[in-house]
Amino acid sequence: MSETSLAEALAAIIKPIVEDAVKQAINGDREIELLTPEELADRLKVPLSWVYEQSRQGNIPTHRMGRYIRFDLREVIESQKKNGSPS
Repeated sequence: MSETSLAEALAAIIKPIVEDAVKQAINGDREIELLTPEELADRLKVPLSWVYEQSRQGNIPTHRMGRYIRFDLREVIESQKKNGSPS
Protein backbone atom coordinates (compact mmCIF):
# COMPACT_ATOMS: atom_id res chain seq x y z
CA MET A 1 0.00 0.00 0.00
CA SER A 2 1.46 3.36 -0.99
CA GLU A 3 1.75 6.27 1.44
CA THR A 4 -0.95 8.19 -0.45
CA SER A 5 -3.51 5.39 -0.31
CA LEU A 6 -2.68 4.72 3.34
CA ALA A 7 -3.20 8.40 4.15
CA GLU A 8 -6.50 8.42 2.25
CA ALA A 9 -7.67 5.28 4.07
CA LEU A 10 -6.80 6.79 7.45
CA ALA A 11 -8.49 10.08 6.52
CA ALA A 12 -11.67 8.18 5.57
CA ILE A 13 -11.70 6.49 8.97
CA ILE A 14 -10.79 9.55 11.02
CA LYS A 15 -12.98 12.16 9.29
CA PRO A 16 -16.38 10.92 10.60
CA ILE A 17 -14.95 10.56 14.11
CA VAL A 18 -13.65 14.14 14.10
CA GLU A 19 -16.91 15.48 12.61
CA ASP A 20 -18.93 13.77 15.37
CA ALA A 21 -16.60 15.13 18.05
CA VAL A 22 -16.96 18.67 16.68
CA LYS A 23 -20.76 18.36 16.53
CA GLN A 24 -20.90 17.15 20.12
CA ALA A 25 -18.59 19.92 21.29
CA ILE A 26 -20.75 22.55 19.62
CA ASN A 27 -24.18 21.12 20.38
CA GLY A 28 -23.70 18.92 23.40
CA ASP A 29 -25.22 15.51 22.71
CA ARG A 30 -27.77 16.86 20.23
CA GLU A 31 -27.28 15.43 16.75
CA ILE A 32 -27.37 18.15 14.11
CA GLU A 33 -27.84 17.65 10.41
CA LEU A 34 -27.45 20.68 8.20
CA LEU A 35 -29.52 20.56 5.03
CA THR A 36 -29.04 22.28 1.71
CA PRO A 37 -31.90 24.52 0.53
CA GLU A 38 -32.99 21.75 -1.85
CA GLU A 39 -33.01 19.14 0.92
CA LEU A 40 -34.98 21.44 3.23
CA ALA A 41 -37.58 22.15 0.54
CA ASP A 42 -37.91 18.42 -0.09
CA ARG A 43 -38.28 17.58 3.62
CA LEU A 44 -40.85 20.32 4.22
CA LYS A 45 -42.63 19.64 0.90
CA VAL A 46 -42.45 23.31 -0.07
CA PRO A 47 -41.11 25.03 -3.18
CA LEU A 48 -37.40 25.79 -3.24
CA SER A 49 -38.27 29.44 -3.86
CA TRP A 50 -40.07 29.49 -0.47
CA VAL A 51 -36.89 28.35 1.31
CA TYR A 52 -34.77 31.04 -0.35
CA GLU A 53 -37.35 33.77 0.27
CA GLN A 54 -37.83 32.87 3.94
CA SER A 55 -34.06 32.76 4.41
CA ARG A 56 -33.59 36.17 2.74
CA GLN A 57 -36.31 37.69 4.92
CA GLY A 58 -34.81 36.18 8.08
CA ASN A 59 -37.96 34.17 8.79
CA ILE A 60 -36.13 30.86 9.16
CA PRO A 61 -32.80 30.19 10.90
CA THR A 62 -30.00 30.05 8.34
CA HIS A 63 -26.43 28.91 8.83
CA ARG A 64 -23.98 30.57 6.46
CA MET A 65 -20.73 28.89 5.52
CA GLY A 66 -19.01 31.26 3.16
CA ARG A 67 -21.31 31.61 0.19
CA TYR A 68 -23.30 28.50 1.11
CA ILE A 69 -26.42 28.38 3.26
CA ARG A 70 -27.56 25.42 5.30
CA PHE A 71 -30.51 24.74 7.55
CA ASP A 72 -31.14 22.73 10.69
CA LEU A 73 -34.55 21.12 10.16
CA ARG A 74 -35.35 21.20 13.90
CA GLU A 75 -34.59 24.91 14.14
CA VAL A 76 -36.70 25.71 11.08
CA ILE A 77 -39.67 23.73 12.38
CA GLU A 78 -39.39 25.36 15.82
CA SER A 79 -39.19 28.83 14.29
CA GLN A 80 -42.33 28.18 12.26
CA LYS A 81 -44.18 26.90 15.34
CA LYS A 82 -43.24 30.08 17.23
CA ASN A 83 -44.32 32.27 14.31
CA GLY A 84 -47.58 30.39 13.91
CA SER A 85 -46.77 29.69 10.27
CA PRO A 86 -47.85 26.39 8.76
CA SER A 87 -45.16 24.18 7.24
